[in-house]
Amino acid sequence: MADATNEFQSYAVHFQKPAKEARLRCSPQAELELYRIVNELSEDPDRFPGRVERISIAGDLLYKHPDPPLEITYRIDATQKLITIIDVAERAVIGALVVVSYSHADEKWRDELRKFLKPLVRQKRIRIWDDTAIDAGEQWREEIKRAFGSANVAILLMSSDFLASDFISNQELPVLVDRAKKKEGGMRLLWIAVRPSGFELEPAVEKLQALNDPSRPLSKLDKPAWETELTKVCRKILDAVSQARSD
Repeated sequence: MADATNEFQSYAVHFQKPAKEARLRCSPQAELELYRIVNELSEDPDRFPGRVERISIAGDLLYKHPDPPLEITYRIDATQKLITIIDVAERAVIGALVVVSYSHADEKWRDELRKFLKPLVRQKRIRIWDDTAIDAGEQWREEIKRAFGSANVAILLMSSDFLASDFISNQELPVLVDRAKKKEGGMRLLWIAVRPSGFELEPAVEKLQALNDPSRPLSKLDKPAWETELTKVCRKILDAVSQARSD
């Protein structure tokens, strides 16, 4: 990225020497993401309120990006319309990335799955991503594509609402199915029957592995029974993570 002002940007961007050197050490994926983040900050320094914290009295700010794990230390001079990038750090990737695709009608089951997977997150064996990770104002379609493109395992929460969603059918499912078919960067695509769905009518889903018995979706079970099922599901997800990472 040039250190001069871009005519289409509100703020000029200047990389200090440590940041320039750190940028050269970044992985290609992290470097591309760095370009995007800095460009968006230059257009709107308040673009990412949920990911930025003040770390010094002098006004230094720290931006933390979830995936790839990237930290950008910078300072804003509103008078000079200048953003100074002080340092860049690509943190070690911790845990495989598990993404969850679901209908908002099934938020209950999304939350329950997250709860049952929490011990694996705490142990840093997995990271979980769903659309609640998207900050207001972000280009959410691009954020979803990036997460799906980086996932080791993807989980579909199957229900009639999931299959009825035009966005899922046209935007999310094709991307995930395509990634699962590719041999390189192996991703496991699995699904959980959370409510009755008629999944057999959807060719893209019918051939995928279900993590529980589709004839007994979670919503048809009493609480002790579906809690037992989710415990088994979590073990299968961990197995899928191990298989995906060994590819």
